[in-house]
Amino acid sequence: MQISQQDAKRIELIGHIQVALAMCIVGSSVAVAKVITAEMPVFLASFLRFAIAALFIVPLHYIMSGRLRLPSLKVALLLAAQAFFGVFLFSLCMLLGLKYTSAVNAGVILGMLPAVNALLSVWLLHERLNLRYAIGIGLSVLGAVLLELHSVDSGIGIDIGIGNNIGLLGILLVLAAVFCEAMFSVVGKLSGLSLPAISIACWVTLIGVLLFAPTALYQAVTFDFSSVSPTVWWLLGYYGLGVTVLGFSLFYAGLAKIPAVAAGIHMAFVPLSAMLIAVLILDEPFGLIDAFSSLLVLAAVFVIGLKKADQT
Repeated sequence: MQISQQDAKRIELIGHIQVALAMCIVGSSVAVAKVITAEMPVFLASFLRFAIAALFIVPLHYIMSGRLRLPSLKVALLLAAQAFFGVFLFSLCMLLGLKYTSAVNAGVILGMLPAVNALLSVWLLHERLNLRYAIGIGLSVLGAVLLELHSVDSGIGIDIGIGNNIGLLGILLVLAAVFCEAMFSVVGKLSGLSLPAISIACWVTLIGVLLFAPTALYQAVTFDFSSVSPTVWWLLGYYGLGVTVLGFSLFYAGLAKIPAVAAGIHMAFVPLSAMLIAVLILDEPFGLIDAFSSLLVLAAVFVIGLKKADQT
């Protein structure tokens, strides 16, 4: 059934909102992951995150869409690739990176997501990078760069000077996480066209449990679970339910409604959300540069949302 132009615009707007909210949730996970990995090994923490998510998303899928059915071989391979990049490698690189660099630094580096996602979308999905998208990407990256320059000036930014090999390792790991998250979005555009959003989120979560299980069980044998504080257990619950179940579901639902390049612009909300969490919870300072950087990110989203006759 053909839908009207007004309904199409409304559906696309909903898609933009869903992806933007998902990226805000991803940004909030940066500080959360930093706290969790201070008390728990990386593989074990990741396994528990996805195990908690699986306990909720499988029954939720049954309520919303019925029994979870096996996808076709092509879709299964795409889902496996997406889980490998966006679940296993992203979590591994991000959590290990946070051991060697600050949450503020990691959030700023994630500001490169829109540009990396756009390049991969043009290369792998053959999407057209029109002037509107290019301006949006430029504004979002500029906002992230200003955040980084301000963090360096404040003494909390990235230090890649000679001899700081540990800090450099953290930066490289987070950069690898940026690439993996962009691949997660691009491959999701391919696999998300044939399954409901809740089904994709469910399968990716279950695959994540399987990928982390072997090493997590190895770490669990010698780990003292009584040493974990109640705060970390609560944060693990948020990591599993908020970031994984809600975040994945919103992301896939929105991604089906908008181009992957446009979805990549909303990835600028990741460093913005990470910064706001640092301000509200970690009591980091918020100055004029921070406010201006935030406006640039919002401007990028506004530009990419403008409707023109030459739609992509």
